[in-house]
Formats: sequence, C-alpha cells, structure tokens
Amino acid sequence: MIKKNNFILLALVAVFFSMMSCNSGEAPTVMSFTPDFGPVETLITVEGSDFNDLLAIDFDEGIAADFNPSFGTDKALLFRVPPNAVIGENMIRIVSEHGETSFPFRVTLDAPSVFNFFPKSANVGSEVTILGKNFFEPLEVLFFDSIPGNIIYHQPDSLVVEVPAGVQKGRIRVKANGGSSITPELFFSTNELLVNDFDGNGVRAETEKWLFYGNIEQNNMTAVTNQGPDPIEGNFLKLSGADVSDGWIGGAESHSNDPAVFEVFEISSDLNDTFLELDLNSNGRKDTHLIIVLAERGGSINDFTETIAIDWEGWETVSIPLNRFADLDGATPDTKKIRTVKLHLINELSSNQKMEANIDNLKFIQIL
Repeated sequence: MIKKNNFILLALVAVFFSMMSCNSGEAPTVMSFTPDFGPVETLITVEGSDFNDLLAIDFDEGIAADFNPSFGTDKALLFRVPPNAVIGENMIRIVSEHGETSFPFRVTLDAPSVFNFFPKSANVGSEVTILGKNFFEPLEVLFFDSIPGNIIYHQPDSLVVEVPAGVQKGRIRVKANGGSSITPELFFSTNELLVNDFDGNGVRAETEKWLFYGNIEQNNMTAVTNQGPDPIEGNFLKLSGADVSDGWIGGAESHSNDPAVFEVFEISSDLNDTFLELDLNSNGRKDTHLIIVLAERGGSINDFTETIAIDWEGWETVSIPLNRFADLDGATPDTKKIRTVKLHLINELSSNQKMEANIDNLKFIQIL
C-alpha cells in the first residue's frame, strides 16, 4: 500500500513540475522584421525569441495569417500577408501559450508599374501622359528622380503630369502605394521654336512672305486652307500638283528676297539635339514624297535635304533629327546659321498622277 501511495505521489510531483515548466516559458519578443510594408502575399521575416508554441499570428480585425511552424525556429518566423488583410496600417499580433507581442505593418495595394509615356520630350509647362497600372494614392511623380511634377489628372492606369522647370534629361519615376516604378525610356525637356502653324503664329507666320514656285497649284493667296482634308485644328498649308518633267513639282519656302526680312532662326541647341517637327497628311494621294530643305545664311551655299514618303492615312506627326539633313557632299548644317525652310513636292516614281502634301505646325524642337 505504501509503495502504491509513493508511486501516486511521485506521479503528482512529476505532473506539477511539468506544469511549472510549461508555465515558466517566456512571451515572444520581436527584435526586427522586414519589410515594413507590402501588398498581400508579401513574405514577412521576423527575428526575435521565444517563437515556440505559437497559437496564432493575426493582422487587424483578427484576420489570421497562415504559418507553418516547420518553416520557423524559436528565433525566426516566416509568413505571408493574408489575401483578406485590411489595406493600411496594421498591428500584427504574435500569440503563444506564454503571452503575445505585436509590431506595425502597412498593407498596401500592389506596387505601381509604368508601361509607357508620351510625348517623349516636351516643354516646361506641357503635359505628359504616363500609362501603367496600380496608380493609387499617395501619388508622386518625379522627373530625373528629384524634381516633382504637378499631377493634373490620375486614374489607376494613367496619369497626366505637368513638366516642371529644371528638367533636362532623365527617367520619370512614379511613386504610389509605398512602391515606385520608372519609365522604360528617357524623357527630354525641350524648347520649342515655332516656325509656322499657318494660323498666324510663329516666326515665319506671314504666308505672303513664303515663296511658291514650280508647278504648284497654290500661291500665297490660296495655299493656306482649313479643308480637304479636315484640319487638326485651324488652318494648314496645302501643296499639290503634277509632275511635268523630271519628277520635281515645285514647292514653297519661308524666304524673302530682302535679306533684312528673315534673320537666322534662333536655334541654340547643337545638331544632335535639334529636330524639325511637322504634321503631314497626303489627303489619300499615293506615292507623295516631300523634300524638306534647310538653307544657311552666312554659311554654306548648298542646300541640306531630307525626303519623306507620306505613305500613311490621315495626319501624322513627323520628327526629323537635324543630323539627318545633308548636302550632296554629305555635309550637315550649322544650326545657328539656318534661315530658310523649303518644302518641295517630288514624284520619285515618275508617274503622271497628282501629288499632295498638307503641312501643319512646322517647328524646331531643341533638347535642353
């Protein structure tokens, strides 16, 4: 009987010490965690102590995170942000048999992605449209990674931002949802020198100072029109005619016989950073070619040319680097000496059909 009682006593003592051992464990402690924000399914790594005997890992509103004890140790935990976690600031609670602890974590929407943007270059104060996804507030657009642009309009898949002063060349960064993304291409800040929009604006806006020659059907009274085809906006310059001999039809130029009338264009950028831009439309005429000619003042006596085949439907903006213009010897123009732009129709296929080129918004674009 005594032996039986001793056995029972020893068993009770063992249970008591076992219970005391369990109750003497420490509450979990968090020393560090990474990251401190992210969207659902983000993997969170926590380092600390006493992560044995865990009962739960909860986000706000009691939303449980799935965790597998075999992927952790007494000093480290791995778990992911649950799919139904509340967007915004959360306190993550780690609960064990011996107590609990918590640490802050911000659940965000997916990080933004930038797919494209246009135009690729623009003046200060102009608007740039950025296309992508996950553009959710808080939003910030940085040019050259440091100069903020004023956001005029935003949707989850698009932004319109104003080009700030001080930008020259660099990528555009969109910051949203605690993440960021940059444009796949460089953006160039530009300065625009309008030659003629044929609405009365530009440094060569007076159409009567344009010369018309050859077998062109228009003259300085009829060349500017707002129909056939429909204009982009307002008026445009029309040149049309048929080949009568060697393929050259004729054209127009921003020129005057009086050398005092037209000084050089005030182009300050060099050859590789200067473009001639214009809107073109052949009005459905096939095989129309336009030769664009630049002439210097106080420089070369030769013309510098570039030919464009207008083989598309409707209006299209064409931007030509000035380093593509060359004379018959292969020489290129001096941007600071250009005084004249000539526009010539040519029938390169030697057919008898009528050619037509409609021109609008003729300008030089300077990359700063």
